[in-house]
This record gives sequence, C-alpha cells and structure tokens, in this order.
Amino acid sequence: MPINTLSLREKKQAILKLKILDTFDEKLKTKALADISVKEIAKELDISEMTFFNYFGSKKEVLIYFIELWSLEMQMHIEGLDALEAIYRIFEETAKTIEKNPNLFMEIVASMALQGMSKKDITISKAERILHFGVDTKHKEGGFPEIVKPLLSNLNLVQERQDFIYTTLFNTCFATPLFMKCPEFSDLKRRYFEQLDFILKEVK
Repeated sequence: MPINTLSLREKKQAILKLKILDTFDEKLKTKALADISVKEIAKELDISEMTFFNYFGSKKEVLIYFIELWSLEMQMHIEGLDALEAIYRIFEETAKTIEKNPNLFMEIVASMALQGMSKKDITISKAERILHFGVDTKHKEGGFPEIVKPLLSNLNLVQERQDFIYTTLFNTCFATPLFMKCPEFSDLKRRYFEQLDFILKEVK
C-alpha cells in the first residue's frame, strides 16, 4: 500500500491539513465564510491558531487548497479520455461537487469576484494525495484554465475560437449555478450538458 511509504510526520501533517479543510467544508454547509473564525476551527480540532496558520495563511487559502484538490481530482477523472469527453466529465464531476456543498462553491465564486483567486504557493504533498485520493497521483496542481485550455488546444481550432469557447465554458461553469439559485443543484448536470451541447456543437 502506498500509505506505508509515508513517515509518521508526513501522515500527521497531511491528516491535519485535510481535517482543517473538512472542518471548513462542514461548517460552510450552514455558515458563511465570514462567520467562521480561525479560533472556532482551531478549537474544534484541538489545535492552536498558530498551528492553523502554519498550514494556511488565511481562510481564503483554504478555498484555494480545495480548488487545487479539485483540479487533481478532475485530472484523474479525465485520464485517457478524448478532449470532448473530458470536458463533459469535468462538468459532470463539478456538478456533483457543487451539489454536495453549494455554499462552498458560492464562497469560491464570491472570492473570485471580489478579490480574485490568484494562485498561491500551495502544493499538494505526496502524503495528502495518498490520504485524500488513495493514490499518489502525479498530476500537477492548477485551476480551471490549466485543465480546460489544453483540452481545447487538442480540438484543432484557431486560437481566437479556442479563446471564445474557453470563456464561454468558464462562464457556464461558474455562472450557471448562481443563476439557478437552487439549494441542492440536483438538476445542475443536465443544465451543464445542455449548454455544453450548444457551445461545442461545431466541434462534435
């Protein structure tokens, strides 16, 4: 088992980092990020606030950490798929993620809109990958652009067309759930696919 290759220190650090994320994820189901304090998270996990800041520089960095894990998961889901299949799979899996915790998604979108989500120096360690995914995935961290743009480049479209489709896909991914204003998003996959069929009809 890959986990046996990890040292005790690597395991402990990865477990705590993932627990911090899980605790935020759980609290975001009922509270806004602004209403969740680092002190509250630290108390629940029986750690000091300083320990929290050893792992994350701010609450916003926890959101970025989630995005990095999401990006690794998406890359695992689309391994071996052609470009179009991969795009549909990304949206399908993203719909599942949003349905599980729509508030987390809303906080990410709000942060993007107000402050931007510029990439921080956040890497996912081997221990974190193994404990979170069960395998030491070799994929690189990255967000929506890093995953989708290479797929579009495989569709043999002129750059201008690639850029237009990318912008439309980005807007579809983030704006559709906001437009729906649904607490559970159980219909999100269908909405996504309807729009993908329209956006990608020229290249299918």
